[in-house]
Amino acid sequence: MYGDNVDFDISLSNRNISRGNPTNDQDGIGPKPRKKRLQRLTFRQNQILQGHFSFCTRPDEYRRRELSEITGLTEQQVKFWFQNKITQVKNLNEKEENYRLKVENVRLSEENKKLKEAQRTMFCPTCDPLPDNQLSPDMQRLKEQNNWLELEISQLQAETLQNSRQPFQHDSSAENVVTRQNDIQIIVELTNNAMDEFTILSNSHGPLWLPVPGGSFEILNKMAYATQFGGKNSADKIGFKTEATRADVVVMMGTKNIMDYLMDSECYASLCPGILSSAKTIKAYKWHTNVGYDGAMHLMTIEMVFPSPLVPSRKCTFVRSCRELQNGTTLIVDVSLDSSDCTFFQCRKMPSGVLIQPLEHNSCKIIVIEHVLVDDTGVQGLYQPCLSGLMFGARRWATSIARQCLRLRDTFHVITRNALRANSKGRKSLMKLADGLLVSYSNSVAAIPEDAWTIVCGAGTEQDIKIAHRRNHDRPNTAIVSVSASFQLPIPLRVTFDLLRNNTLRAQWDVLVKGGVVREEVCVSGSIEGDDTVSTLHVKNAAEKRENIMILQNSCYDVSGSFIVYAPIDTQLMNKILSPGDMGESNVSIYPTGFSLLPVSESAQGGIALGEDGETLVTVGFQILLKLAHGNGLCPKSVAATIDLMSENIATIKTSLINSQSHVQRTRGKGRHNDNGRT
Repeated sequence: MYGDNVDFDISLSNRNISRGNPTNDQDGIGPKPRKKRLQRLTFRQNQILQGHFSFCTRPDEYRRRELSEITGLTEQQVKFWFQNKITQVKNLNEKEENYRLKVENVRLSEENKKLKEAQRTMFCPTCDPLPDNQLSPDMQRLKEQNNWLELEISQLQAETLQNSRQPFQHDSSAENVVTRQNDIQIIVELTNNAMDEFTILSNSHGPLWLPVPGGSFEILNKMAYATQFGGKNSADKIGFKTEATRADVVVMMGTKNIMDYLMDSECYASLCPGILSSAKTIKAYKWHTNVGYDGAMHLMTIEMVFPSPLVPSRKCTFVRSCRELQNGTTLIVDVSLDSSDCTFFQCRKMPSGVLIQPLEHNSCKIIVIEHVLVDDTGVQGLYQPCLSGLMFGARRWATSIARQCLRLRDTFHVITRNALRANSKGRKSLMKLADGLLVSYSNSVAAIPEDAWTIVCGAGTEQDIKIAHRRNHDRPNTAIVSVSASFQLPIPLRVTFDLLRNNTLRAQWDVLVKGGVVREEVCVSGSIEGDDTVSTLHVKNAAEKRENIMILQNSCYDVSGSFIVYAPIDTQLMNKILSPGDMGESNVSIYPTGFSLLPVSESAQGGIALGEDGETLVTVGFQILLKLAHGNGLCPKSVAATIDLMSENIATIKTSLINSQSHVQRTRGKGRHNDNGRT
């Protein structure tokens, strides 16, 4: 939370009215008014109040009396602390909301201008056709392109009929391209058709998209899509599943910078940590110029991952092309080719991509569409009830891009304690290390890349824990062991995330804390609500007298996939990371522990947003170092002990969260009641 170390005025207001002679007071001769006395809270008092504030911002009289007895403060002091805390958070909310409204106002003004211009130049080609010399430049370009495409299609059909030894079928949508990666004309036609379809899908507000209540994304209406674009596709005949979603978000970065990240495969992976395991540019058909990326066309291969041992990764090969429009809008569209090694049979991209609309204040609005045909038979039954297109859909891509753009701009709310100080360079090092923490956790849980990890046992369920290991190159004769399992928790996603993030409850389930006290030292937050934070935690254990252990934690809440990933780091090492020295974070070896969360709900019902009701799929995983046996494998005793440790941890986590759930719901209910009473 914000302002944990701020001195709040929790004493009663001192009256500044002098009790002396009224005449002297009027003449300014009376005694000077006394200053208000500020009382600094102790660490224990602050932790208790902060922990309760995360559950209920407006405690009732009974809860204030209970907090007064626990903290040793008066009821009035507790009341004033909550009032000051609410005011502080409200002020931060108003500043952030004001900025977002300015950006949204600019976007709406631009759309209004476009609609007025379209209304002024509107005409019906059937009723009132215009001659060619009066057509708009866009209409002329589309007409010429249509004539060229018809000529190319007729030529390709003629080639197919003449050469029966190499059967090749090519329809108007250029879907069936087999082993033709070197045929530039075919690829240009394919990308142009994909651009046209993507433009229609991104600008459509009609029956093509069905909104998900409270989900901030939309699902493709397959019947409307088949009516408009035709439903003929060879993949549908062999039982492939269609996943198509659309989401939009305002990101705090300019169009040029976003294009640099999306068109460069190495930067692309850094923009989506935890989603992209790898990205590689195989071939550049058309390279970009110094002016921009307009017309660039690359053949790329990526591997997407969801951090769960029960969800296999997805490999996909596609052509990524870029087109810059006259109004400043940029299209980056992906469409798959059929390759000789048949990699598209796992996941094939239909016209997908990102539409970028520039806004003022060095920001822009992006619309993400993810439309794939995928073989999901490898997904375990535990994840089948999840909403279609949630794990690998547009919402998850858009959220990751917006989060990373905000982190790259270094516009976070930073709260620093007395023990540590983080400047801008230190925060960037902290962010990069936190991203590496997320990537290491996601890849180890999914055992990616496959040639690096050796699976010892287990499928990845609560009853069959998965053990995998890879050789540790930093230490000889040792292996990095990944232990993971997924299970279902009868608690909503929102509550589960808040409970796991609560430092007061952490001592009940975290083996790193072991009954100690957790204090937040540095918190770098990307949202007022604190749903996207990178923080360092200080663990103080009175029994073991250890105060040199810090915890680096990276967490983010979103219905498309929430995560809490952390790892212990020595205090001296953390100081070096945050200091402005030349120490690179790449030299730090960290072994993450973490949770990935996903809501279980077919659809949002009754107006309840996704994640606010239902249950949660939890994946817990950790990495440890173990010695290799003589045969370069793991010792059976070590494997058995690791499985017992994970089973015990899962049982402890489930018991702790379920027991704490009733308290959270009760306090939240009182908070909502108090809010309603005040309005």
